[in-house]
Amino acid sequence: MPSNTTVYKNEVFANTLENASRFPSNVTIPIDLPVTEGWLELYKLVRTILFSFLICAGLFGNSFIMATLARWREMRTPCNLLIANICAADLGVCIFAAPLRIVETFRGWIFGDVLCHVLTPIQDVLVVVSVVTQTVIALERHRAIVAPFKPKMTQKRVKIAMAVIWLGCYLTAGLPMMIFLENKLSSSGYYICIPDFPNDDYKRSYQMHLVVVFIALPLGIQSIAYFDIIRVLRAKDNSFHSHSVQRKTIKGRIRQKKRLVRMLLVLMLAFQVCYLPRGVIMLLSEFAPEIILENETEFRYVSLITLVMYYLKHVINPFILWAMSKDFRSSFLSFCPAYNARLTFAQSSRYQSAVPRQGEKKKLGRSIVQRKDSPVD
Repeated sequence: MPSNTTVYKNEVFANTLENASRFPSNVTIPIDLPVTEGWLELYKLVRTILFSFLICAGLFGNSFIMATLARWREMRTPCNLLIANICAADLGVCIFAAPLRIVETFRGWIFGDVLCHVLTPIQDVLVVVSVVTQTVIALERHRAIVAPFKPKMTQKRVKIAMAVIWLGCYLTAGLPMMIFLENKLSSSGYYICIPDFPNDDYKRSYQMHLVVVFIALPLGIQSIAYFDIIRVLRAKDNSFHSHSVQRKTIKGRIRQKKRLVRMLLVLMLAFQVCYLPRGVIMLLSEFAPEIILENETEFRYVSLITLVMYYLKHVINPFILWAMSKDFRSSFLSFCPAYNARLTFAQSSRYQSAVPRQGEKKKLGRSIVQRKDSPVD
C-alpha cells in the first residue's frame, strides 16, 4: 500500500454515512473517510474557502435586506415581512452554522457536550424556519391573488404567524434532534456531535420525516400554489381588452403582481436546485449505503458539492431580491451618499424648472415629489 495513504477503520466510514444522512445544516465533514492525506488537505482548504465566501456574502446580503425594511416603513408589507423572516433565519445560518463547519473541518466538535445539545438543534431550527417561511409566502400570495376577498394578512397576523413558525420548527426539528445528540470520539481522534438513535428503524423514520416534511412537502405546496397563481393572473390579464383608464390601471396592477410572483418563483427554483441534491444524498446514505460504499471517491466530491449548494440557498436570496425587485434596488442605493446627493440634485433641478418665471401667472398644479414604487400587497 502506498506510504502516503492513511486508512481508517471500517466503522469510521459508517460514521461518515451517518453524517451524510443527517439534516444538511449540521452535517460534519467526512473526515473519517479512507482518503489520502493529500486529498484531505485539499478538501479542507477548498471547504474553508467556500464557507468563508458564503459567510461573507450571506452576512452582507441578509443584513442589507433587514436594514432596508428597518429603514423604510412603507416597504413592510406582509410579503416583505415574511421575506425578512427568511433573511433573519439565513443570517443565523451564516453566523452560527457556517463558521462551525469551518471549525469542524480542522478540529471536529470542540465545544463540549452542552453546546452539542444547544447549537446543533438551533442550526436545524434556522434551516427549517427558512423553508417553512418560504412556503407560507407562497400560501399568502395565493390568498392575495386567487382569493382576494378573504381576510387580508395584516402585519399583526404576520407577526403571529412568524412566532408560530419559529415555535413549530423548534418542536418538530430542533427538539427531536436535541434528545438524541451525543458528543462522540471518532477513530480519527476528533469529537463529532451526531444523533445516537435507539435503532436503525428509528433513524430511517427520522430521516424520512426530515426529507418529506421539510423538503418534499414544501416544494409540492409551493409548486401548486404558484401554478394556480399564474393561471389566475393569466385569466385576469386576458379578460381586459378595453383601453379605458380604469382597466389600464387594473392591468398595471396585474403586471406588478406578475413581477412579484416571477421573483418568488425564482426564489422557489433556487430552493429546489439547492436542497433537492442534499435530500437525495440523505436518502441514499440511509436506504442504499452500498451505492456510496462502491463509489467512495465520487461520494466525497458529491457530498461537498451538495453541502455547498445547500448553504448557497441561504446566501443567494438577497441577491435575487436585489436583481429582480426595483424597490429593494432603490432602497439599497439609498444607503449610498453619492446616490442620495445625485437624487437630491435631480429633484432640485426638476423643481426649479417647474417654478413659474417672474411675471407669469401660471401656478403649479401640483408639487414635485420623488416617485416611489410602493410594494405590492
